[in-house]
Amino acid sequence: LRVADVLRWPGMLGAEEVPLEAMRAASRELMQAALEEFIAARAREGEKLKALLFERARAMEARLAEVLPRMPQVLAGFREKLAARLKDAMVNGDDERVRQEITLFANRIDVDEELSRLNAHIGELRAILGAGGAVGKRLDFLMQELNREANTLGSKSVDLAVTQAAMDLKLLIEQMREQIQNIE
Repeated sequence: LRVADVLRWPGMLGAEEVPLEAMRAASRELMQAALEEFIAARAREGEKLKALLFERARAMEARLAEVLPRMPQVLAGFREKLAARLKDAMVNGDDERVRQEITLFANRIDVDEELSRLNAHIGELRAILGAGGAVGKRLDFLMQELNREANTLGSKSVDLAVTQAAMDLKLLIEQMREQIQNIE
């Protein structure tokens, strides 16, 4: 509509004037009601996002709980493979290969630190969400840390189940990160 169209409507120019103070009061009331509804809607959305993030955190903890008991079995299997490789390297007199195998073993085998950090970060996620307030930036940073640990877990993995768990963790972290972008 153009202004001229609105002015042609019946009663637009001939209506009695509304006192300015009455108009201000009505405007304030409407603005207050709109702001209260906006704040309530944000609070409802925040609670839904919080519940979703807690759900993802529980799923991450469940995946970690599946991996942790497997680690002694994974370590034993890797040690057996390493022993066979070392025997083969020693038979061939390949000292460099022995060093490489030992280095590989040292780098890959220890994922306890990553598992511990992942659990600690999930605990911090719960603490941040429980504290409330403006937590978006802290959660965004925490997602980066979680992602870093999940990547390291996946890169160190010598077991298909651990690799799959790392991939699942990364997916859950990414889902959480997408939701966190909506949090102040």
